[in-house]
Amino acid sequence: MIRWATIILSVAGLCVGVWAVVLGNEKPPQVPLARPPSVNPFAMGVASLGIVEPAGKNVSVVAPEAALVMEVYADVNDRVEAGTPLFKLDGRRLEADLIRARAAVAGGEAEIARWHALPRAEDIPQLQAAVERARAVMQDRDEQLRLITEARGRGAGTDRNISQATFDAAAAKADFDAAVAALDRLMAGGWQPDLAVSQARLALLKAEVEALQVLVDRLTVRAPREGTVLRRQVEPGEYAPTDGARPAFVIGDLRQLHVRAQVDEEDIALIGKAPRAIARTRGAIMSDIPLELVRIEPFARPKSDLSGSNIERVDTRVIDVVFRVVTHPDSPIFPGQAVDVFVEGMPRGG
Repeated sequence: MIRWATIILSVAGLCVGVWAVVLGNEKPPQVPLARPPSVNPFAMGVASLGIVEPAGKNVSVVAPEAALVMEVYADVNDRVEAGTPLFKLDGRRLEADLIRARAAVAGGEAEIARWHALPRAEDIPQLQAAVERARAVMQDRDEQLRLITEARGRGAGTDRNISQATFDAAAAKADFDAAVAALDRLMAGGWQPDLAVSQARLALLKAEVEALQVLVDRLTVRAPREGTVLRRQVEPGEYAPTDGARPAFVIGDLRQLHVRAQVDEEDIALIGKAPRAIARTRGAIMSDIPLELVRIEPFARPKSDLSGSNIERVDTRVIDVVFRVVTHPDSPIFPGQAVDVFVEGMPRGG
């Protein structure tokens, strides 16, 4: 019984093995390509990756400081001029400081106006009366000195009496001179150095107002150049980022597009002064867009856009070659889009 079971299992295993071998020899079905491959149209050409960009490059607009966004004035596809407001940050603290600074300026101006209003009309009669009183006292002391001196000549007085009368007359004269000086000082108005100090303080207060106004205006972020809003990543009520990784706005001039091609350093010698070149879009519908050479930027840099192929060299260095899109704005391309760039190569001996 065991022998027959072994024989049956062996035959079954042999059948399974034959069936597996037969299935393994079958050819897999041919899956059609989703789209035709992008082939270099030039017999001897240079192929590279290109990135579409505005002629003046994209401008990333970030907030000058991390603050709450109060208002947003522009949206995607809006055409803006240089200085057009894009969004406004919370500036209530600075505006409060500005109110206090303006009030201080008003106080400084009032202080200078008070200096120019001197002397006060109501202070003049009081000092004039003080001068007249001091003159009367001085005249009385002089008369007493004269009488005592005459009496001493007749032998009716003493030297002590004359000394005391002389001192009283001199004191009265000093009081009169002080009263006259006080009146002259009042009539002369304000002291010029006091005005200079007040004017300097007022200038400082006005400078503080201007400085605060600059900081307040800084919170209204404006377009640095003319262009079209390509991207908006900020909304009212959220905090605006201050780093370039997530700019609040991206602005570019779409009237003229460029393609920045990353040409391998080993192929750059094949590009002539006026080569024929095209940019081919990727996707279900591929379009060839004529290009014109603008410049070759004289700086080789490490390749940053890697395809992920296991045979790709990570030490490859590329040189940026900038082309102008000839048929824009009808060309179906957008800033930031990747395209295949094909450039007709110059003969090695040419």
